[in-house]
Amino acid sequence: MKKLTIVEIARMAGVGTTTVSRYFNGGNLKKDTKEKIKEVVDKYNYTPNTFAKALKSTDSKIIGVIVPCLHSYVSSNTLKYIDENLKKNNYETLIMNANFDEEKQLEYIRKLARMNVDGIILLPTTMSKSYEDTIKSIDVPVVLLGQEGEYTYSVEYNDFNAARDLTNFVLASGHRKIAYMGVGEEDIAVGYYRKLGVMRTLENYNLDSKDVFITNFGLENSYRLINENIDRIRENTCLICATDNLAYGAIKALEEHGLSVGDNFSVAAFGDYASSSLLKSPLTTIKFDLKEAAKNTVDMLLKVIKEEETEMKILIGYELKTRKSVVDLNNYNRK
Repeated sequence: MKKLTIVEIARMAGVGTTTVSRYFNGGNLKKDTKEKIKEVVDKYNYTPNTFAKALKSTDSKIIGVIVPCLHSYVSSNTLKYIDENLKKNNYETLIMNANFDEEKQLEYIRKLARMNVDGIILLPTTMSKSYEDTIKSIDVPVVLLGQEGEYTYSVEYNDFNAARDLTNFVLASGHRKIAYMGVGEEDIAVGYYRKLGVMRTLENYNLDSKDVFITNFGLENSYRLINENIDRIRENTCLICATDNLAYGAIKALEEHGLSVGDNFSVAAFGDYASSSLLKSPLTTIKFDLKEAAKNTVDMLLKVIKEEETEMKILIGYELKTRKSVVDLNNYNRK
Protein backbone atom coordinates (compact mmCIF):
# COMPACT_ATOMS: atom_id res chain seq x y z
CA MET A 1 0.00 0.00 0.00
CA LYS A 2 1.24 3.48 -0.92
CA LYS A 3 2.45 5.43 2.11
CA LEU A 4 0.27 8.42 2.96
CA THR A 5 1.58 11.95 2.91
CA ILE A 6 0.79 14.60 5.49
CA VAL A 7 -1.28 16.40 2.83
CA GLU A 8 -3.45 13.32 2.37
CA ILE A 9 -3.87 12.84 6.12
CA ALA A 10 -4.91 16.47 6.44
CA ARG A 11 -7.46 16.10 3.62
CA MET A 12 -8.97 12.92 5.12
CA ALA A 13 -9.15 14.43 8.61
CA GLY A 14 -10.59 17.68 7.30
CA VAL A 15 -7.81 19.84 8.75
CA GLY A 16 -4.78 21.77 7.54
CA THR A 17 -1.30 20.34 7.05
CA THR A 18 0.03 22.62 9.81
CA THR A 19 -2.50 21.07 12.20
CA VAL A 20 -1.25 17.58 11.30
CA SER A 21 2.31 18.76 11.90
CA ARG A 22 1.32 20.12 15.32
CA TYR A 23 -0.32 16.77 16.10
CA PHE A 24 2.86 14.81 15.43
CA ASN A 25 4.97 17.32 17.35
CA GLY A 26 2.71 17.20 20.41
CA GLY A 27 1.23 20.66 19.86
CA ASN A 28 -1.87 22.12 21.49
CA LEU A 29 -4.97 20.98 19.56
CA LYS A 30 -8.64 20.65 20.35
CA LYS A 31 -9.68 17.20 21.55
CA ASP A 32 -11.99 16.49 18.59
CA THR A 33 -9.27 17.61 16.14
CA LYS A 34 -6.77 15.20 17.72
CA GLU A 35 -9.31 12.39 17.50
CA LYS A 36 -9.99 13.03 13.79
CA ILE A 37 -6.27 12.90 12.95
CA LYS A 38 -5.66 9.87 15.19
CA GLU A 39 -8.48 7.98 13.47
CA VAL A 40 -6.81 8.43 10.06
CA VAL A 41 -3.33 7.68 11.42
CA ASP A 42 -4.50 4.47 13.14
CA LYS A 43 -6.53 3.34 10.13
CA TYR A 44 -3.54 3.55 7.79
CA ASN A 45 -0.90 2.68 10.42
CA TYR A 46 0.94 5.88 9.55
CA THR A 47 4.36 6.62 11.06
CA PRO A 48 5.75 10.14 10.58
CA ASN A 49 9.06 10.30 8.75
CA THR A 50 12.01 12.52 9.49
CA PHE A 51 10.65 15.24 7.21
CA ALA A 52 7.35 15.40 9.10
CA LYS A 53 9.18 15.71 12.41
CA ALA A 54 11.32 18.47 10.99
CA LEU A 55 8.33 20.64 10.12
CA LYS A 56 7.63 23.86 11.98
CA SER A 57 8.37 23.82 15.70
CA THR A 58 5.53 23.08 18.11
CA ASP A 59 5.97 26.45 19.81
CA SER A 60 6.44 29.49 17.62
CA LYS A 61 6.63 31.75 20.71
CA ILE A 62 4.55 34.25 18.72
CA ILE A 63 1.12 35.59 19.71
CA GLY A 64 -1.04 37.28 17.09
CA VAL A 65 -2.90 40.38 18.26
CA ILE A 66 -5.75 41.74 16.12
CA VAL A 67 -6.73 45.34 16.91
CA PRO A 68 -9.55 47.46 15.43
CA CYS A 69 -7.18 50.39 14.89
CA LEU A 70 -3.79 51.70 15.99
CA HIS A 71 -4.60 55.37 16.53
CA SER A 72 -7.13 55.21 19.40
CA TYR A 73 -6.10 55.78 23.01
CA VAL A 74 -7.60 52.48 24.19
CA SER A 75 -6.17 50.33 21.36
CA SER A 76 -2.66 51.80 21.45
CA ASN A 77 -2.32 51.61 25.25
CA THR A 78 -3.85 48.15 25.47
CA LEU A 79 -1.46 46.95 22.78
CA LYS A 80 1.49 48.42 24.68
CA TYR A 81 0.52 46.56 27.87
CA ILE A 82 -0.14 43.31 26.00
CA ASP A 83 3.29 43.49 24.36
CA GLU A 84 4.98 44.17 27.71
CA ASN A 85 3.32 41.13 29.31
CA LEU A 86 4.07 38.86 26.37
CA LYS A 87 7.74 39.86 26.37
CA LYS A 88 7.94 39.09 30.11
CA ASN A 89 6.84 35.56 29.18
CA ASN A 90 9.31 35.29 26.27
CA TYR A 91 6.70 35.70 23.54
CA GLU A 92 6.77 38.07 20.58
CA THR A 93 3.77 40.08 19.35
CA LEU A 94 2.54 39.95 15.77
CA ILE A 95 0.10 42.87 15.26
CA MET A 96 -2.74 42.90 12.73
CA ASN A 97 -4.62 46.20 12.26
CA ALA A 98 -8.17 45.64 10.95
CA ASN A 99 -9.09 49.33 10.65
CA PHE A 100 -12.64 48.67 11.98
CA ASP A 101 -13.30 46.13 9.20
CA GLU A 102 -15.08 42.99 10.47
CA GLU A 103 -14.26 40.92 7.39
CA LYS A 104 -10.60 41.83 7.76
CA GLN A 105 -10.63 40.75 11.40
CA LEU A 106 -12.11 37.37 10.44
CA GLU A 107 -9.54 37.02 7.65
CA TYR A 108 -6.73 37.80 10.11
CA ILE A 109 -7.96 35.13 12.55
CA ARG A 110 -7.70 32.52 9.80
CA LYS A 111 -4.40 33.89 8.50
CA LEU A 112 -2.75 33.83 11.94
CA ALA A 113 -3.93 30.26 12.46
CA ARG A 114 -2.27 29.26 9.18
CA MET A 115 0.93 31.00 10.32
CA ASN A 116 1.07 28.60 13.29
CA VAL A 117 1.10 31.27 16.00
CA ASP A 118 0.74 29.86 19.52
CA GLY A 119 -2.33 31.94 20.29
CA ILE A 120 -4.45 34.93 19.25
CA ILE A 121 -5.67 37.94 21.23
CA LEU A 122 -8.62 39.61 19.52
CA LEU A 123 -9.94 43.11 20.29
CA PRO A 124 -13.17 43.08 18.25
CA THR A 125 -15.49 46.07 17.91
CA THR A 126 -18.43 43.72 17.34
CA MET A 127 -19.11 40.11 18.31
CA SER A 128 -21.28 38.45 15.68
CA LYS A 129 -21.88 34.74 15.09
CA SER A 130 -19.25 34.95 12.34
CA TYR A 131 -16.58 35.51 14.98
CA GLU A 132 -17.71 32.55 17.07
CA ASP A 133 -17.83 30.29 14.00
CA THR A 134 -14.41 31.40 12.77
CA ILE A 135 -12.82 30.92 16.19
CA LYS A 136 -14.34 27.44 16.46
CA SER A 137 -13.00 26.54 13.00
CA ILE A 138 -9.32 27.01 13.88
CA ASP A 139 -6.99 25.02 16.11
CA VAL A 140 -5.31 27.99 17.79
CA PRO A 141 -6.42 29.31 21.21
CA VAL A 142 -8.18 32.69 21.07
CA VAL A 143 -8.94 35.13 23.89
CA LEU A 144 -11.22 38.13 23.39
CA LEU A 145 -10.48 41.44 25.08
CA GLY A 146 -13.24 44.01 25.52
CA GLN A 147 -16.19 42.03 24.15
CA GLU A 148 -18.37 39.21 25.41
CA GLY A 149 -17.95 35.84 23.74
CA GLU A 150 -20.61 33.17 24.16
CA TYR A 151 -18.29 30.14 24.01
CA THR A 152 -14.94 31.92 23.85
CA TYR A 153 -12.39 32.84 26.50
CA SER A 154 -12.80 36.54 27.20
CA VAL A 155 -11.65 39.42 29.39
CA GLU A 156 -14.44 41.97 29.60
CA TYR A 157 -14.97 45.46 30.99
CA ASN A 158 -17.88 45.96 33.36
CA ASP A 159 -19.62 48.39 31.03
CA PHE A 160 -23.14 48.05 32.41
CA ASN A 161 -22.23 48.71 36.04
CA ALA A 162 -19.86 51.50 35.03
CA ALA A 163 -22.69 53.19 33.12
CA ARG A 164 -24.98 52.76 36.10
CA ASP A 165 -22.49 54.40 38.48
CA LEU A 166 -21.75 57.26 36.10
CA THR A 167 -25.48 57.95 35.63
CA ASN A 168 -26.11 57.78 39.36
CA PHE A 169 -23.42 60.42 39.88
CA VAL A 170 -25.02 62.69 37.28
CA LEU A 171 -28.42 62.21 38.95
CA ALA A 172 -26.94 62.87 42.40
CA SER A 173 -25.61 66.14 40.98
CA GLY A 174 -29.21 67.24 40.42
CA HIS A 175 -29.61 66.51 36.71
CA ARG A 176 -32.95 65.17 35.47
CA LYS A 177 -32.83 66.05 31.78
CA ILE A 178 -30.05 63.89 30.40
CA ALA A 179 -29.20 63.27 26.74
CA TYR A 180 -27.10 60.33 25.56
CA MET A 181 -24.68 59.88 22.66
CA GLY A 182 -23.46 56.39 21.80
CA VAL A 183 -22.46 54.03 19.02
CA GLY A 184 -24.31 51.20 17.27
CA GLU A 185 -25.47 48.26 19.38
CA GLU A 186 -23.57 45.79 17.19
CA ASP A 187 -20.72 46.83 19.48
CA ILE A 188 -22.01 44.88 22.46
CA ALA A 189 -19.73 46.47 25.05
CA VAL A 190 -19.65 50.16 24.09
CA GLY A 191 -22.83 50.37 22.01
CA TYR A 192 -25.20 48.12 23.93
CA TYR A 193 -24.14 47.72 27.58
CA ARG A 194 -23.14 51.34 28.19
CA LYS A 195 -26.40 52.61 26.75
CA LEU A 196 -28.39 49.98 28.66
CA GLY A 197 -26.71 50.93 31.94
CA VAL A 198 -27.61 54.59 31.44
CA MET A 199 -31.21 53.93 30.40
CA ARG A 200 -31.96 51.38 33.14
CA THR A 201 -30.63 53.77 35.78
CA LEU A 202 -32.82 56.57 34.49
CA GLU A 203 -35.82 54.22 34.54
CA ASN A 204 -35.13 53.47 38.20
CA TYR A 205 -35.88 57.15 38.88
CA ASN A 206 -38.92 57.17 36.55
CA LEU A 207 -36.94 59.17 34.03
CA ASP A 208 -36.15 58.55 30.39
CA SER A 209 -33.99 60.18 27.78
CA LYS A 210 -35.91 61.34 24.73
CA ASP A 211 -32.67 62.58 23.20
CA VAL A 212 -30.53 59.58 22.24
CA PHE A 213 -28.01 60.10 19.44
CA ILE A 214 -26.14 57.27 17.71
CA THR A 215 -22.97 57.83 15.69
CA ASN A 216 -19.59 56.14 15.21
CA PHE A 217 -16.37 56.58 17.20
CA GLY A 218 -15.10 59.66 15.36
CA LEU A 219 -15.08 62.98 17.21
CA GLU A 220 -15.82 64.75 13.90
CA ASN A 221 -19.13 62.88 13.74
CA SER A 222 -20.10 63.72 17.32
CA TYR A 223 -19.22 67.37 16.60
CA ARG A 224 -21.48 67.36 13.53
CA LEU A 225 -24.31 65.53 15.31
CA ILE A 226 -24.42 68.06 18.16
CA ASN A 227 -24.43 70.94 15.68
CA GLU A 228 -27.35 69.38 13.82
CA ASN A 229 -29.35 68.79 17.01
CA ILE A 230 -28.37 71.75 19.17
CA ASP A 231 -31.98 72.81 19.83
CA ARG A 232 -32.80 69.38 21.29
CA ILE A 233 -29.57 69.40 23.30
CA ARG A 234 -30.45 72.76 24.87
CA GLU A 235 -33.51 71.16 26.49
CA ASN A 236 -31.16 69.03 28.64
CA THR A 237 -28.66 69.88 31.36
CA CYS A 238 -26.21 67.01 30.75
CA LEU A 239 -24.93 64.86 27.90
CA ILE A 240 -23.49 61.41 28.63
CA CYS A 241 -21.18 60.12 25.88
CA ALA A 242 -20.17 56.50 25.30
CA THR A 243 -16.48 57.47 24.92
CA ASP A 244 -14.24 60.39 25.79
CA ASN A 245 -13.58 60.83 22.07
CA LEU A 246 -17.27 61.46 21.42
CA ALA A 247 -17.26 63.89 24.34
CA TYR A 248 -14.40 65.91 22.80
CA GLY A 249 -16.34 66.54 19.59
CA ALA A 250 -19.51 67.28 21.53
CA ILE A 251 -17.81 69.79 23.84
CA LYS A 252 -16.40 71.73 20.90
CA ALA A 253 -19.85 71.99 19.29
CA LEU A 254 -21.59 72.85 22.56
CA GLU A 255 -19.23 75.68 23.35
CA GLU A 256 -19.55 77.11 19.84
CA HIS A 257 -23.28 77.43 20.58
CA GLY A 258 -22.77 79.17 23.91
CA LEU A 259 -23.14 76.15 26.20
CA SER A 260 -20.15 76.26 28.53
CA VAL A 261 -19.26 72.82 29.88
CA GLY A 262 -18.64 72.98 33.61
CA ASP A 263 -20.59 76.25 33.89
CA ASN A 264 -24.07 76.11 32.33
CA PHE A 265 -23.95 72.61 30.81
CA SER A 266 -22.51 69.20 31.78
CA VAL A 267 -20.82 66.35 29.94
CA ALA A 268 -19.71 62.92 31.20
CA ALA A 269 -18.14 59.97 29.37
CA PHE A 270 -16.18 56.69 29.45
CA GLY A 271 -12.45 56.13 28.92
CA ASP A 272 -10.37 58.61 30.91
CA TYR A 273 -8.03 59.32 28.00
CA ALA A 274 -4.78 61.10 28.82
CA SER A 275 -6.11 64.47 27.64
CA SER A 276 -9.46 64.25 29.49
CA SER A 277 -8.06 65.70 32.71
CA LEU A 278 -6.46 68.58 30.77
CA LEU A 279 -9.62 70.09 29.27
CA LYS A 280 -10.74 73.57 30.31
CA SER A 281 -13.31 71.77 32.47
CA PRO A 282 -11.67 68.37 33.18
CA LEU A 283 -13.93 65.55 32.07
CA THR A 284 -15.93 63.40 34.49
CA THR A 285 -15.43 59.91 33.10
CA ILE A 286 -15.05 56.19 33.80
CA LYS A 287 -11.49 54.87 33.92
CA PHE A 288 -11.11 51.24 32.93
CA ASP A 289 -7.93 49.48 34.02
CA LEU A 290 -6.30 48.77 30.66
CA LYS A 291 -3.11 47.50 32.29
CA GLU A 292 -4.99 44.94 34.39
CA ALA A 293 -7.05 43.90 31.37
CA ALA A 294 -3.94 43.29 29.27
CA LYS A 295 -2.24 41.26 32.00
CA ASN A 296 -5.32 39.11 32.60
CA THR A 297 -5.70 38.53 28.86
CA VAL A 298 -2.11 37.38 28.42
CA ASP A 299 -2.25 35.20 31.57
CA MET A 300 -5.50 33.58 30.40
CA LEU A 301 -4.15 32.86 26.91
CA LEU A 302 -0.90 31.34 28.19
CA LYS A 303 -2.86 29.07 30.54
CA VAL A 304 -5.02 27.89 27.62
CA ILE A 305 -1.90 27.28 25.51
CA LYS A 306 -0.34 25.24 28.34
CA GLU A 307 -3.67 23.44 28.88
CA GLU A 308 -3.85 24.70 32.46
CA GLU A 309 -7.14 25.39 34.22
CA THR A 310 -8.45 28.93 33.79
CA GLU A 311 -11.71 30.86 33.95
CA MET A 312 -13.70 31.32 30.75
CA LYS A 313 -14.50 34.96 31.57
CA ILE A 314 -12.82 37.66 33.66
CA LEU A 315 -14.48 41.00 34.46
CA ILE A 316 -12.24 44.06 34.78
CA GLY A 317 -12.92 46.79 37.33
CA TYR A 318 -13.28 50.54 36.80
CA GLU A 319 -13.04 53.85 38.63
CA LEU A 320 -15.35 56.86 38.41
CA LYS A 321 -13.29 60.03 37.93
CA THR A 322 -15.43 62.96 39.12
CA ARG A 323 -14.28 66.28 37.72
CA LYS A 324 -15.58 69.74 36.84
CA SER A 325 -17.38 68.89 33.60
CA VAL A 326 -20.48 67.86 35.59
CA VAL A 327 -22.08 70.84 37.31
CA ASP A 328 -23.60 70.25 40.75
CA LEU A 329 -27.08 71.66 40.22
CA ASN A 330 -27.91 71.17 43.88
CA ASN A 331 -25.70 74.18 44.63
CA TYR A 332 -26.16 76.10 41.42
CA ASN A 333 -29.02 78.07 39.92
CA ARG A 334 -28.86 77.47 36.19
CA LYS A 335 -29.44 80.63 34.16
